[in-house]
Parts: sequence; C-alpha cells; structure tokens
Amino acid sequence: MFEGECGIARGAGDRRLCNFGYARGLCASFPESTVADAVRFSVTASLDGVLKLAWILEKDHAPVEHGFFEYRESASEFVEKPEGVLGEQARVFVENYLARRA
Repeated sequence: MFEGECGIARGAGDRRLCNFGYARGLCASFPESTVADAVRFSVTASLDGVLKLAWILEKDHAPVEHGFFEYRESASEFVEKPEGVLGEQARVFVENYLARRA
C-alpha cells in the first residue's frame, strides 16, 4: 500500500480508502462534488524509450473521463507535464512501474 498525503483532508481522512479509490461516503473529507471516485493507470505501450500511459477516471465503477500521457525514460520526464493531483498520481505510478520492471 502506498503512503502519501491526503490532498483534501491533510491527514484527517482514512488513507487506506483513498489508495484504492471509492472513498466517497466513507471519508468525511471526500468532496461530493468531484467528478470521479477513482483513477486507474495502465502502460499501454513502451516504444523507443517512451512509455504511453493511459488514465481513466471512474465514478460508480464506470469510466467518466480518460486520456494519455507519454513519459520519456531517458529524460525521466513526461513529454507534456501532467498537472495537479492526476499528474502527481501519474508520476508515482510511473516510478513504481519502472522500479518493478527493473
């Protein structure tokens, strides 16, 4: 399980819930107005040192939004830097993916 900072409650929420998504209604600090309950990442391709990373935002176990990021392994950076919480989660996902692959 990943340890991190709660970007909403600053530690008041239950991190065990947030690490897997779907904390809506279970964590008092989870914002009801947010578009998604969870985010999923997957590496869809690795070609010439560039990882293609798919992300999917889910609500009620169904996709509501999706997109792709590209990550240059040689430079240890995203082609276009993702912003906000989604960007930070993507960075952590890639770091762990690369560590597991090594």
